[in-house]
Amino acid sequence: SPNIRARLVGKEFKTNNTMAMFAATPPLEAKKFLFSKAATSRGSSSPQGEYKLVFIDIKRAYMYARETREVYVQLPEQDSEPGMCGRLLKSMYGTRGAAQSWESHYGSVFVEELDFTQGVASVCNFYHAERDIRVTVHGDDFTALCTREQAEWLIAELKKHFELKVSGLLGSGADEDKAVRILNRTVRWTTEGVLYESDSRHAEIVIKQLGLDGTKGCKAVTTPGIKEDPPTTDTSISSQSSSMYRSLVMRIAYLAQDRGDLQFATKELARGMSEPTEWYWSQLKRVGRYLLGRPRIELVYRWQKYTQHLNCYVDSDFAGCKRTRKSTNGGALVHGGHCIKTWSSNQAVIALSSGEAEFYAMVKGSSELLGMLSLAKDLNVPLQGHLHSDSTAAIGISSRRGLGKVKHMHTQYLWIQERIRAKDFTVNKVSTDNNVADLFTKHLAKPKMDKFMGKLGFRVPTSENALALKTT
Repeated sequence: SPNIRARLVGKEFKTNNTMAMFAATPPLEAKKFLFSKAATSRGSSSPQGEYKLVFIDIKRAYMYARETREVYVQLPEQDSEPGMCGRLLKSMYGTRGAAQSWESHYGSVFVEELDFTQGVASVCNFYHAERDIRVTVHGDDFTALCTREQAEWLIAELKKHFELKVSGLLGSGADEDKAVRILNRTVRWTTEGVLYESDSRHAEIVIKQLGLDGTKGCKAVTTPGIKEDPPTTDTSISSQSSSMYRSLVMRIAYLAQDRGDLQFATKELARGMSEPTEWYWSQLKRVGRYLLGRPRIELVYRWQKYTQHLNCYVDSDFAGCKRTRKSTNGGALVHGGHCIKTWSSNQAVIALSSGEAEFYAMVKGSSELLGMLSLAKDLNVPLQGHLHSDSTAAIGISSRRGLGKVKHMHTQYLWIQERIRAKDFTVNKVSTDNNVADLFTKHLAKPKMDKFMGKLGFRVPTSENALALKTT
């Protein structure tokens, strides 16, 4: 049952770098937050009953929007006459302004026709106060959280404006779907909670292209990396191998958006993108061997009671890079017991102490926390933000006023002090053993890695995923 698509597209050449045709895309955490909200509010959040997850695919989305520019296209051979070309009245796939025109069009439908309120932090989010419907839009994919009655209303109203397909209506009802594929990921509704899984085809491709599948003597490893300093001198690999290295690292980076176990390893591999060497190639093969043992990881949003707490855990590995002496930021956003987002990144400046490095990690975490609070506000979910760090020194720097003893620090980082005084979020101390952000700052041994993965809701699946896409 193949899903075959054929589409007439235009081809427009980029002649300038104007931002006038920018179109927003919601961050992945917006969808994950809806999944978390569905698992948090089950059966008690609405007078009409249980929230459902609704997935709607708009057919030929861009072609609904009116073309606002004067754009001419070469007509297909079978529809053209000598000396004739076509002027676009509606947007066409392949033209530079199509995404922005579509964003404006569906926004006007939601706001002017259906009486939704459009988000401020992300214009791709919408909320209907009277009907208690939350929607986030990713291109032509609409994901909604509402009751069954309101889902039927929303679908009927959207059908007045678009040709669409309901990909799934997930809920506990006997006649409701239990699994759906969205953005090549799978979302499943179970008695345990909502299960979210990334596209495992990328892991299969990495394993295959590295020649690890079916290779005699090739054993899987239990961690994606070990703490190992790169050699002072190293050998560059061939241009063909360099191209493969970059391609495979980007596949792993795509997986890492949904897999916390790959975040730090991906960040380390990305450092070799400009000039891959034999050492970086060996690190890539290590990740491949890890994927050989764990090609799939699912994220479980277990049923939980209503909570207003959004927790951000942050940590830093001081001077973890022996060549640059830069530290690593690691962090995780957690809604109740649900992981919404994780990150691992190099710090931009060289910290002079572990306390200073931990403070920079708090600055990064504060930015992510405030951004998620704004997204939640767009969807009319009031939350209280809590920032957690295991560094007393960093908490001290963030909680006082001014530079204090760290006079060399740029004052631009002190905005966190203002936000704490304004009570935009609270700052709390967490023990090192319970700080899940440690997972994203260094390579950990398997027991500790699995411990933090479990706390965040990640686990190795025990059953097959029938909806998962397969490589040919």
